Amino acid sequence: MLLLLTSFIGGRAEAADILTVKVSGTAMAGQEAKAIEDAKKRAVFKVFSHDTRAENDPNSVFVQMLERYNDYVESCKVTKKTTTGNQLLVIAEIAVRHSKLHDDFQELVAQRQVAQDDMTASIVMRAVNTTDNQGFGDGLEQAFNHRFGLQGFQVQQDEELVMAKQHILAGAYDDYVQGLQNLIDNNTIMTNFAIIGEVGIEKVMSNPTGKGYMAKSMVRIHAYDCMRKAVVGDFQESYEMLADTEAEAERLVLQKASIDAAEKMAKDTLRYWRNVN
Repeated sequence: MLLLLTSFIGGRAEAADILTVKVSGTAMAGQEAKAIEDAKKRAVFKVFSHDTRAENDPNSVFVQMLERYNDYVESCKVTKKTTTGNQLLVIAEIAVRHSKLHDDFQELVAQRQVAQDDMTASIVMRAVNTTDNQGFGDGLEQAFNHRFGLQGFQVQQDEELVMAKQHILAGAYDDYVQGLQNLIDNNTIMTNFAIIGEVGIEKVMSNPTGKGYMAKSMVRIHAYDCMRKAVVGDFQESYEMLADTEAEAERLVLQKASIDAAEKMAKDTLRYWRNVN
C-alpha cells in the first residue's frame, strides 16, 4: 500500500521526505538480487506516478528518471519470498526518497521548458464567500502554479489579465470568466493558456451527526487556449470536510478543493496540448 505523506503550506503542496511502499518484484528462480532490483524500480515508479503521469517515451523525463531508481531508494526490507516453478517472487517494504525525486523532477522539467515556448499558462483565481478571500485566493493560485509547473508548463502572470481581474472580482462567476475571455479574444495575451477559476464556501454548519463542524465548498475552473480561442475544459466540483472548529473545516475543505482541481486541470490541459501539437 502506498503511504502518501504530504503537507500543505501556504497553498503549496510539499513533498514528504520519505514514502514507504510495499511492492513485489520478480525474477528467475535463484536470482533474488534481480527480484529485489525489480521491486525497487516498481516502488519508485509507484511514488513517481503520484507526482506526474507515467510515460513510455524513452526521451521523457519520467523514463529518464526511472532509470535512476536506485538514487531514490533509502532502504529495502524483504518480508516474503516465494518460488513457483522457475519464478521467484519477493515482497518488500521500500522507503523512497520522495523529496529528492520531487526536486529532481522539477529541475529536469525546468531545463526542458526552455524549448517548450508554447507550454505557458497564466493562472487567474479568486476566492468568494470565505473568511479571507485574498488569502484563500492566493492559496488557490499557488496550488495551480505548483501543479502546472510539475506538468511542465511555464507559469507566468499576464499583466493584462491580472489588471482585468481586479476590476471584476466582485462579479458573478460567469461574468468573471466571460470578462477575462473577452479580454483574451480582443487583445494580444502573452500566454498560451489562461486558467480562470474560483473557490468558495457554500456553507459551514454544526455536524448533524456529531460534534464538530462541516464545511462545504465549490470550486469552478475554466481553461482557455488563448492562441486558438478555444475552450480547453471546465471543471466544477463540491467538497465536504469535517473538523473540530469552523475555521479548520473551512481551511481543510478549501485546501482539498484547490489541490484536486489543480491536479485535474493541469493533466487535462497537458493532454489537450499534446493533442494539438
